[in-house]
Amino acid sequence: MIILSKLSENLKELMSERGFTQTSLAEAMHTCSSKISSYCTGKRAPNYDTFVCLIDFFHCSADFLLGLKDYPNEDISYLPVRPFGERLRALLKEKGMSQYLFIKQTKISWGVFYNWLSGKSKPSVDNLAKIADSFDCSVDVLLGRV
Repeated sequence: MIILSKLSENLKELMSERGFTQTSLAEAMHTCSSKISSYCTGKRAPNYDTFVCLIDFFHCSADFLLGLKDYPNEDISYLPVRPFGERLRALLKEKGMSQYLFIKQTKISWGVFYNWLSGKSKPSVDNLAKIADSFDCSVDVLLGRV
């Protein structure tokens, strides 16, 4: 489970290091400052698309922003995030894991799983961490960034 206070702390650290206020970050990302404020105060986690925008914008590790790693790994050359359903299929195949076993391990419903595979929806950042854990990989590997 993602600890919102850690995500908040790491986001504020990245913003401070690069001289961004909540308002200037919101403007740079073409979103409203109330969203950025809610992430900075730990009131809520960004959705999948916003999370991807944040890690791309700050060129940092997804695992760092989620509080799963201690360092942002900014010197890595990250690849663009691949479509989630495509990446999920690839990891299932790579790990030799059946869809049934994946669902059993993660306790994610078939409907939600199907929507991810078909691209109808994307996981929450909490589920990203859970999925990466079930594959024993980083969130960056899950997203296809490394």
